[in-house]
Amino acid sequence: MATIVDEQTGQEFQVEPERWFDVLSAWFSAAYSLAVIVFLGWMVLRTWSGDYGGWPVVDLAAKLSNVESANMFRLIVYTAIGGAIGAAINNLRSFVSWHAERKAFGWRFVWKYIALPPLGATLAVLVYGILQGGMAVFNGGNVAATVTTVSSLSAWATGTLAGYGSHKVFIWLDDKVNSLFKVDVRMVTVPDLTGKSAEEANQALANTKLKVGETTQQTAPNPTLVGKVMGQSPSAGTEIACDSKVDIIIGTPAEAPAPGVEEAGKNGQPIKEEPALPANVEAAVEGAVAGVINPPDVNNPPNGGAQG
Repeated sequence: MATIVDEQTGQEFQVEPERWFDVLSAWFSAAYSLAVIVFLGWMVLRTWSGDYGGWPVVDLAAKLSNVESANMFRLIVYTAIGGAIGAAINNLRSFVSWHAERKAFGWRFVWKYIALPPLGATLAVLVYGILQGGMAVFNGGNVAATVTTVSSLSAWATGTLAGYGSHKVFIWLDDKVNSLFKVDVRMVTVPDLTGKSAEEANQALANTKLKVGETTQQTAPNPTLVGKVMGQSPSAGTEIACDSKVDIIIGTPAEAPAPGVEEAGKNGQPIKEEPALPANVEAAVEGAVAGVINPPDVNNPPNGGAQG
């Protein structure tokens, strides 16, 4: 199973061989996209010629007494049509890339192909409104609403580009939203938790709108720090955002050495236990020691013979 990267989104995908329902879904998506392009192209021509029979809403706008509002409404319609056509063209590009070239079309992406044209139309109108609003700022609040060939083509082209690059439009809109509706993050000072128990540290952080993060254990160099906070990250006095986490280190008692393995010397240096002597050597030593402590009686030889 190969891994490829989508040129448009930059995301990695595991390529699986197409099955019969994947192929059917691919051709359905392509046919749907072609039908959207043909239908909306026909509607552009009808709207351009002034025949609004296929667009009841546009027909109603054309009958409004306010001609300027009707003209602006027509430009918005051109933009929406362009956005839907651009999204459908992007569908066909994706169809060629994933089915015709890679044979890796997935049936679950059918809903993406169906939703992209109306989504592209909506994004196109939104982008057109933002651009027109920016022009109004520079023109002193006056934006020409006269429907000319140039304005109609401009609205349609803007919508088409927005619909085709809907993924990039989402990124651009996210940046605009973050710029317009930026929320200042409240900063707080990290308290000093050294010497506090885990419960006390948790309460101290809660009082400053912070949370306990990762808690690790480490041998305490001092018995007074057993069960207490020995370290923290970020350090005390650091300015961080509210609801951030602070990692703490809890002291644990030192492990006692195994009995009979090491003992402390006079100067605190470990003294290792001497290895045991071999059995034959140990027996010889014991015999020699016994001979020294209990020497043989010269008056009573061991053989019981008389002294000459």
